[in-house]
Amino acid sequence: MINKKDVITIRLPFPTINSALALHSHMYICYAHTVNNYKLVKCQTFKNRFYNLNHRIIESENINRNPFEHKTLIDCDKLFKLDGLIIPDSLLATHRRDICDELFYKVTTELQTDSYDIRPIERKMVKSVNPSVELV
Repeated sequence: MINKKDVITIRLPFPTINSALALHSHMYICYAHTVNNYKLVKCQTFKNRFYNLNHRIIESENINRNPFEHKTLIDCDKLFKLDGLIIPDSLLATHRRDICDELFYKVTTELQTDSYDIRPIERKMVKSVNPSVELV
């Protein structure tokens, strides 16, 4: 079962089914979870270029804090909302399943600073790019 603070690797059909988020798996922090409903925060490898984000966290790889293998950008401008799905444990990060309490607090604080956008993702499209996800 996926819980708050867990990190999963999944494809999301955003903004379309043909976008990079749908074609390649990315890491997401589970910010909130109720039965079969999730709110996820996107993580991506940090690159030395301009990111057009108001709220972000740059986190270095550190197995004591996170499962990231590289310096990582955490996008705190938006949450992806997935409802009516079961995300299997097989999509959990492999080096460590979650982030530490301190990093989760930083993410929460950054998200709540000026609010954030919620981007609902159609569950059947999520299933189409992630065969192991179950619809409920």
